[in-house]
Amino acid sequence: MMEKPHTIDTLIQHALALGVSDARVIAVEQISVEDHLAALCGEQRCNGYGLSANCPPHVMRPDQFREQLKQHQHALVFKFEVPTEILMSDERLEITRMLHEIAAAIEQYALDNGYTKVQGLAGGSCKRLFCHEYDTCSVLEDDDCRFPTVARPSMSGVGINFFALSKALGWQITKITTDTKADATPMGLLAGMVLLG
Repeated sequence: MMEKPHTIDTLIQHALALGVSDARVIAVEQISVEDHLAALCGEQRCNGYGLSANCPPHVMRPDQFREQLKQHQHALVFKFEVPTEILMSDERLEITRMLHEIAAAIEQYALDNGYTKVQGLAGGSCKRLFCHEYDTCSVLEDDDCRFPTVARPSMSGVGINFFALSKALGWQITKITTDTKADATPMGLLAGMVLLG
């Protein structure tokens, strides 16, 4: 079923009202999912690897995520433009938490406006963002999630090529590493998305 343009516009306006720098809706066919990108979480030993149900190796694999995409028609993708010096400090954790919270809020708004299948994704490990004071992820201990209303799967963990997606959206993106100089690359971005169906 084709979504009505005014509904999509309403979702974008809602995302912007939540404080994101930009939000756009695209067809899910524009989302590139690559196995090797998800594998990097383990190969590079991301500090969230293995610690939560929303990060590899526990989150859905790229092949499973590609199957899930078939249940959706569109995705609302949103971003925060953030100064590089913040992205390279622990201050980024507050913004990354907001990614999860906003993805969850957009999910709920979409459900309230007639969508029946929604799934939010965000950047960063929910374990580090919401359960840093706990030894383990409760889901991995066969219990309920402590923060089910906000913790969302990792975009990189399922293999989303966000550089390709940003290019398709017309967003300028530069890879920020520990060697990045803030004066040469003053701004970066953090992003999330909500699948819509």
